[in-house]
Amino acid sequence: MKELSQFDAELESRIIDVISAGNEHDDNKEFKEAIKKYDEAYTILPEPKFEWEMISAWLAGCYFNAYFALGDFSKAKQWADIELKYRSSDIDVGPFMDIGMAAYELGQLDEAYKNFDVAYDYGKERPFKEYPKKYLKFYLEKKK
Repeated sequence: MKELSQFDAELESRIIDVISAGNEHDDNKEFKEAIKKYDEAYTILPEPKFEWEMISAWLAGCYFNAYFALGDFSKAKQWADIELKYRSSDIDVGPFMDIGMAAYELGQLDEAYKNFDVAYDYGKERPFKEYPKKYLKFYLEKKK
């Protein structure tokens, strides 16, 4: 992966500002407005869109959060898949949690379990602490 700042620091700063503005909307539960900002950031993100260190996975994660909050679990899962593919660290289990949650909500329980299992293997119950308890409960019951 490449760092956008090495190619165009001004553009990277602009994209970060736009994503941050989207996150403010997300924090205020204005998810459709957040997505508009993420779309704006995506539009100005140079090709290849998902090979920029940090920004690519961050943007994918932001899209995931907004679509998940809106209940559009299919789109959320698509973005979580991208988030996983371009994560910057092998110890980041967040994308596995995101895919697992979206799969769970879509009734894709085997896939949900598989992704939760990766997160659990890495950090036991710790990765689940930030999420609704139903996901850990599901995982532990299925693991038995």
